[in-house]
Amino acid sequence: MRILVTGASGLLGGRLCALLAPDFETTGLVRSQAPPKGIAALAADLADEAAASAAVERARPDAVIHCAALADAEVCEQEPERARRDNLAATEQLAAACRSRGARLITISTDLVFGGGSAFSNEASPAHPLTEYGRSKLGAESATLQASSDAVVLRVALVGGRGFGPRLTATESVARRLRRGEAVTLYEDEWRTPVDPESLAEAIRAVLRLPSASGCFHIAGAERVTRVELGERVASAFGLDASLIRRAPQSSHRGAPRPADVSLDITRAREELEWTPRPLDTALREGRLD
Repeated sequence: MRILVTGASGLLGGRLCALLAPDFETTGLVRSQAPPKGIAALAADLADEAAASAAVERARPDAVIHCAALADAEVCEQEPERARRDNLAATEQLAAACRSRGARLITISTDLVFGGGSAFSNEASPAHPLTEYGRSKLGAESATLQASSDAVVLRVALVGGRGFGPRLTATESVARRLRRGEAVTLYEDEWRTPVDPESLAEAIRAVLRLPSASGCFHIAGAERVTRVELGERVASAFGLDASLIRRAPQSSHRGAPRPADVSLDITRAREELEWTPRPLDTALREGRLD
């Protein structure tokens, strides 16, 4: 099976390329930076209709794993037009190209489509994003699912473990700062269900094995933890000094709104995809320190 992974030079897309390449004929679509070594690459601006169509036509994929996004919530808040272009318009163009080519589209979305008012949201829970990032990604979900009956959205929780490229996962960032002896301020009242790229790659494999799988699936870890608890787990995993972690209430944050609890219920993925996330501590130990 041929797959095209967009955002192949990014933290998540690049890591997924490396993880999926042994099982699939993989091409990475990038904007400017290089994908992992050994991955064939195409360059395109997905928000450009002609470029998106040409890239899909050239790669001739059976499925497209759409990871490309402007994922910095602060930048999205400051530049909403750029967020809508990179996250929504790009998905609309890619969905049209996939429909024309007959390629199955699997779009990676985010837990931040939820407003954070309750724990363990499932796929039927009302989405109410607080940020421009969340709103643009929710629009991308709709564009994906409206394009084809076999399209899939994977709503992915906070990414921990090992990433790719210069940007760090949530847990790598904490580990690197603690290793340098720097204090790290984390919120004691913000809840997430962190997941690692390896677990996401296995969910993608499960979707690709099941042509009947469609719609939205939540892909998250089995544990609901605060950002402070996650930081303490990182410190424990690497033998780092947890006393450098400073607790703070989420109300002290300045910048893009942060939902309090976007933990995800993964029952549908467990039952229909027969998928299980890896243990959190296993993933943490695989993160990059250097």
